[in-house]
Amino acid sequence: MGVLTSGLPTMISVNGEICRIRADYQTCLKIIMAFEDKELTSMEKAMILLELLYIDKPKDIQTALEKGILFLDCGEERSKEGVERSDSDISRKYSFQHDEKYIFAGVNKVLNGRLSAGGFVHWWEFVLAFMDLPEDCLMSKIIYYRTQYAKGRLTREEKEIWAKNRELFELPVEISAEEEQALDVFMQKLGRKP
Repeated sequence: MGVLTSGLPTMISVNGEICRIRADYQTCLKIIMAFEDKELTSMEKAMILLELLYIDKPKDIQTALEKGILFLDCGEERSKEGVERSDSDISRKYSFQHDEKYIFAGVNKVLNGRLSAGGFVHWWEFVLAFMDLPEDCLMSKIIYYRTQYAKGRLTREEKEIWAKNRELFELPVEISAEEEQALDVFMQKLGRKP
């Protein structure tokens, strides 16, 4: 799936079965957010992908899931296991839920107002525009600060800016209901109310 040679896909071939998909950015964001939801099981996440992405329901569910994830990754194969990454490489730099308005503003600017116009914007266009955010865009600055913070490389001036804007820069810690319950039990054992 190459955007320059093949255009933006609106169908996925699942073992030779051509299936139409919902390729708009809003549908794909809903799927991505579901995949990030710790409350959902793997099966529930898979069902959400199949229901939201595929207009034509494929027969081979496992391959449809794999092809759906490949589509969400803009046709890029995921990195192979065994590749070493530091913690700063995997720390979150953005959240579609928490940073929604900043992402929208930045991508809308790159796409010359197409998001706010309300028309169809392909998922891959959205992702490519997000990757091309200008440096002067607030979301770019937020990502820069989070990246530098994760690496422990904020300058003294940047640390002051971070401290004054913690709510903007710090992503909320997301824990599942099960983790929250375990934390409550632990706090009760310490004699503290949750």
